[in-house]
Amino acid sequence: MGAALSEEIVYRHAIEGLFLRSVGTSLTPELKAQLRAIGLDLDEKIPHHTPRHVFAEALGITARYLYPGVDANEGYRRLGMAVIKGLEHTLLGKALVSLWPIFGPDRVLSRMQESFATVNNYLKTELITHGRANHTIKVSECNGNPGYHMGIIEAGLTRAGAKNIRVEPFDFNGRGCSYRVRWDS
Repeated sequence: MGAALSEEIVYRHAIEGLFLRSVGTSLTPELKAQLRAIGLDLDEKIPHHTPRHVFAEALGITARYLYPGVDANEGYRRLGMAVIKGLEHTLLGKALVSLWPIFGPDRVLSRMQESFATVNNYLKTELITHGRANHTIKVSECNGNPGYHMGIIEAGLTRAGAKNIRVEPFDFNGRGCSYRVRWDS
């Protein structure tokens, strides 16, 4: 049975990528039990669609569980960075990430911004280029904390060869956020 058109959903490949590859061996029985309690059972076949609110809550639980000694923003940021590491655990992902230094950070950022929209049916993004190594990304949904996308952007740009990366969230309104993204070129 498909999700209703108005329902905000996260696609299966995003759940699998985050929890099975990126979190991977850190996915303890205790963490799985906490996720199961909110409706995300990782011991069962992951459904095609997970409601956004379940995904958002799962991000928060996972960030707090894996990174208990840091503030929420840093926990989400580290979880976002793990997404890129998890991508490298797939054959296609490893091949793709190996090309990022050839593409360069500006092009990788553009592709990354486009890729955000492939993990769910609700995220809208806009990339505004102010010049080489100077961009703004507007994201319509941060699932509770701007740190998650911040970590994905930082890790992706690092793999693309960017130096002295600065990703600064601003205008976070509880859902959407904008990010100033700069690095030394």
